[in-house]
Amino acid sequence: MIYLIISIIFISILILYFIPCFITVKLMVGRGTEIPLVDLDLSKTQYKDYENIVREYNAYFDDIKPSICEITSHDGLKLKGYYYKNKLDTLIICFHGYRATPLNNYAVMGKKLLDKGYSLLLIVERAHGDSEGKYTTFSDKEKYDCISWINFAKKEYNPNKIFLYGLSMGGASILMATSLNMDKIVKGLIVDSAFDKSAHAIKNGIKRRLGLFGLFLYPGVRILLFFKGIKVNKNNISDVLKNNETPVLFIHGKNDKLIPISFAYNNYNNNKGKKEFIETNADHVLSIYTDTDLVSSKIIDFIENN
Repeated sequence: MIYLIISIIFISILILYFIPCFITVKLMVGRGTEIPLVDLDLSKTQYKDYENIVREYNAYFDDIKPSICEITSHDGLKLKGYYYKNKLDTLIICFHGYRATPLNNYAVMGKKLLDKGYSLLLIVERAHGDSEGKYTTFSDKEKYDCISWINFAKKEYNPNKIFLYGLSMGGASILMATSLNMDKIVKGLIVDSAFDKSAHAIKNGIKRRLGLFGLFLYPGVRILLFFKGIKVNKNNISDVLKNNETPVLFIHGKNDKLIPISFAYNNYNNNKGKKEFIETNADHVLSIYTDTDLVSSKIIDFIENN
């Protein structure tokens, strides 16, 4: 009888532990609702000081119509993208961040790239917007999507050069993609505010939402993610970069509260090949706003010199 009681107590504790873990996983990696910045009250966001810039650059994209394209991912999802054809045969493929939209992340720099004559392909990550998928995987599956988009763009648009540009999770994904068979047509990676390990990003996200209680839940969250096919421990970006020979421009703000700048320096220091680091005063993914001239000129120079 005592063993039955102990078993019931143990199972009850497990259930009570995993219920909040399950809810946390659903909130973190389940499909969310991405709202365009122009539809938000920016006074309550990190963009509060840049509202005029946000509206100006988004209005620019309202006046030009991209070609809508679609690929099928390695695991059968339909993923959408928006192609802006331009006069030069250099293509920049842009990968947005977690719970963002392409224009939320790329309206400002996107216009500057178009002004220079480069073509743009703004992709919609899996489990975001018009792309299929139930779960975001913090670069675990997104790295394969990067390769699929490169192969599609090479065949469909026949560029002379391709550069990958990723913010936050998008930046982590293109760095992870260097572990795969990346085509030599990719001449460089532009990486803004990326984490160094999926585990770090997920742990930080849980801690920001739930405080120390979140760290107590983290082991259970990892177990549930594993059963969803998301192997966070295998996505160690700084280790992958030890074999990377594609040039990388790293951008990160020292006031980033979501992804500490130390993560970016860990990636930078471990990167094998040609590299450059731009440190700004920005919070997460805001470098293009806080240091517009510096960041945009460095990105253009990087593209022109690789």
